[in-house]
Amino acid sequence: MAHIPLMSEQDLEEGDLPTYEDTQNGKNNAEHYFPASKTVEHEAAVAQAHVTIRLGFLRKVFGILAFQFLATFVFCFVLYLTPGVRGFVQQQSWIVLLTAVASIGIFFAMFVHARNTPYNYFLLGAWTVLQALLVASVVTFFDVEVVIQAILLTSIVVGSLFVYTLQTKRDFQQHYAIMYTVSCVFIGAIFLQILIMSPMFDFMISVAGALFFSVYLVIDVQFVMNHCSEEDYILACVMIYTDIIGLFLRILEILNEINRN
Repeated sequence: MAHIPLMSEQDLEEGDLPTYEDTQNGKNNAEHYFPASKTVEHEAAVAQAHVTIRLGFLRKVFGILAFQFLATFVFCFVLYLTPGVRGFVQQQSWIVLLTAVASIGIFFAMFVHARNTPYNYFLLGAWTVLQALLVASVVTFFDVEVVIQAILLTSIVVGSLFVYTLQTKRDFQQHYAIMYTVSCVFIGAIFLQILIMSPMFDFMISVAGALFFSVYLVIDVQFVMNHCSEEDYILACVMIYTDIIGLFLRILEILNEINRN
């Protein structure tokens, strides 16, 4: 009966398999036969990237945020300057409802195509326009003086939170589970206010909402700094823009209630 060797001399010469001497000498066969260049590399956060990549990421994020807030300001300004359009938007509640529903739909589509250029830019632009129209529709119900006060106060709060987030060593990422619970309670309180229509309860919701969005802004800025990759600039812009707009609307409600009383 013929004997068939498990390893031929050609296999040993080509080095396809480790020899007995390699094993005895403690050679790292896993690293030798499966080099790191062939393994799957995890995508690094932008905070660990080269300074050029980090600066490019920041330019994209702040450039897009500037466009978003400029669009929001323009929509609010136009509605204030055109009483006919402002009155039409205020009387037709279906416009706000339709804008909100369309905004939610584009929001999910934007997350699906967050890295697909140029679709992500088109979706972000459409979502920003809808958000600007939605914010402008709400803002027009308040006096101009109160809106200006809210803008100034929001700018001060946001600037202070950014400075605090950049210099603090405390990690707020571990509080995401707590904030999720608080979010559910906050949404439930809003629905409860729709039923009871209490001015005092509405004021308490506004104060709690301002604190809520302030904490979320700190958490999201830390997330963008430490966990987002260089391709996640759309995600970063949406998170920060949503937090700042939410904070602005809550501050606007607080100032309006204070001025009214």
